[in-house]
Amino acid sequence: MLPTNFIPAHSRRLATVIAAYVLVTTWAPLHSQLLVNAADVPIPASRIDTISQTVLAAVPGALTHSSDDNSNSDVGSGYVPAFDYFDRSLLGRQEAQEPPSEELKDNGLAKKEIKPGETLYFVLKRSQSRLIRSGDDALEGQEAQGGSNASGDTTDAKDVIAEVDGDDKGGTLGKRQAGNRVWVSANTCRQPAANGSETPKDRPQLVMYVSTSSKNQRPGPEITDNLVPPVPFDQGFASIDVNTTSDVYIGISAPLLSKDWDGSWSFHVAASVDGPYHSYNATNPFLYMIDTDSESALFITYNLSEPNSTDSNKWKERNPFSMYAFEVGDQSAITGMERSLCALRDLYSNSTLNSTTTITTKFGANIPKSQFHIQGLKNGTMYNGFLTVEGGNDVVRLPGGGVVRAGGMVFQNFTWTTKADDSCQVLFDLKFCDSVAYAVPSSSNFTRDDERLKKLYDEEAEKYYTNFTRSLAQVACDTASDAQYSLARTCENCAQDYKNWLCSVLIPRCENWSANDEWLQERNVNALLPDGSDTFGGNVSDAIKEEKRDRFAYSKSRNPLIDTEIKPGPYKEMKPCEDLCFDIVRSCPAQLGFACPNNPVMRALSYGKRDPEEKELKCNFPGAVVKLNVQGAAGSLVVRGQVAVLVAMLVGVFGWL
Repeated sequence: MLPTNFIPAHSRRLATVIAAYVLVTTWAPLHSQLLVNAADVPIPASRIDTISQTVLAAVPGALTHSSDDNSNSDVGSGYVPAFDYFDRSLLGRQEAQEPPSEELKDNGLAKKEIKPGETLYFVLKRSQSRLIRSGDDALEGQEAQGGSNASGDTTDAKDVIAEVDGDDKGGTLGKRQAGNRVWVSANTCRQPAANGSETPKDRPQLVMYVSTSSKNQRPGPEITDNLVPPVPFDQGFASIDVNTTSDVYIGISAPLLSKDWDGSWSFHVAASVDGPYHSYNATNPFLYMIDTDSESALFITYNLSEPNSTDSNKWKERNPFSMYAFEVGDQSAITGMERSLCALRDLYSNSTLNSTTTITTKFGANIPKSQFHIQGLKNGTMYNGFLTVEGGNDVVRLPGGGVVRAGGMVFQNFTWTTKADDSCQVLFDLKFCDSVAYAVPSSSNFTRDDERLKKLYDEEAEKYYTNFTRSLAQVACDTASDAQYSLARTCENCAQDYKNWLCSVLIPRCENWSANDEWLQERNVNALLPDGSDTFGGNVSDAIKEEKRDRFAYSKSRNPLIDTEIKPGPYKEMKPCEDLCFDIVRSCPAQLGFACPNNPVMRALSYGKRDPEEKELKCNFPGAVVKLNVQGAAGSLVVRGQVAVLVAMLVGVFGWL
């Protein structure tokens, strides 16, 4: 036997390794707690590379990494450990993860920014789709059941609220799920701007993608399987509804921009099981125009309640209506987002225009309407108008206008054109002549001073009315029926008809001198036009003098006060309707001597005739409004007023004509 020191070195090393292996395998299971609680000892960074390379090289089958991204590792796609002291490049690269889909809440709003070529993802979990109905339309069902509370939950006990298993494929549960309807809607709030001086016609629009299949949880232009048809934004608005029992996956995608455009988008998106969060009404503008002047315009909504309703106080307590106006043109900032409430609201906040909104009952049967006075407009300019309803916690129901939820509603836009000069000025809300709401003869001395002009007209009318009531008081109105002057009309009818007539005669409806409608009456023709020129092209021939310049009906205004105190330039008048002249004759006692002119020429100079088809407003009466033209330039259709109508001017009352 050889001495120990004669044993070869490699044999001694082998014996040492075997002994160490036996010791570790025996001792480690008995003392695992000691290893678990062992403290880490940091290793200097300079030694990490050397140690890692040594260990990995010494262990058969250890993970290796190649600088070639396409190389295969021994572990394939399996578990990749994270070692504190090993560089990630040694362990394999972890795939970059796209941002997760943002979860939407029922009736909750997401506000996002998006860049060109980008797609953002959202999901409404089926736990949010809680309204399960048996095949009925969810919105119609809700309307029939009495609406929603502030949180959006329906209040009827018939609604079933349940967690639904998306894998259920039939039976009772499957039938109940068939009517589960979800609405997804979105608005563009900001869009890219044009680079050049000329704005291209087609504004780049976002696109909405929706999937109800778990096989396509990130719908968009790159993944088009299991999609409902994509919904391009239309003028900044997109909406879709789907029937589903599973999660609803949503993608909002922005197109790449050409060199003509620069910037990004911002948008709002929401999902709801009650009805569309955002709404657009393409049926009508829900608005009438009363009149316009050179710097303002007056509008009212359709009726907000039925006749004899008690809803007036409700609308006065909360008036959700707003109106926005933008100058028409390719460069208009709102072009491309006309159906988006957030865009209208944000852009109008930087406008120099002023919009005053009130609730009024002066336009018929004490029915509430919202009234808008837009000021700060340019003369002779065409504008786009937009009526909107702001959303809130309470659902707003409009007669004939639909249901408005938290995201609000935009109505079909319309256009109108302001008057070219200062000869007319819109007046409304007079104290005595409260039925007056239209443009009246004025001048630059009263521009933007409505109160002074209203007082001038109103006080004169009240004085005339006071004298009339003294004459009416001489009539035995409150007497036995066999002694009354009429069994069909009373003194109250007479007083009301006289007041309507008086206010309309003393405060005539005014139109531009440049207006060329044949039913308009030329007034004050001998005054100078706003540019200092003469009427009729300066024609002062004997023929034009005899026909117009020397005739009272053309050379003077209907009310002498207009020529002496207000002093407008030449203007044209929309005359009172002739068929209303008979109201004052029929309503008042014969001893007052009222009569309508029989001479056709005299009547034509004093009164206008209604359009039999009511397609155009050809004569004036209290409550007359203009139906707005949603296709072209200005309003053109008349709708009958619902208040007492205007009575005509009577021959001999003021000694004119």
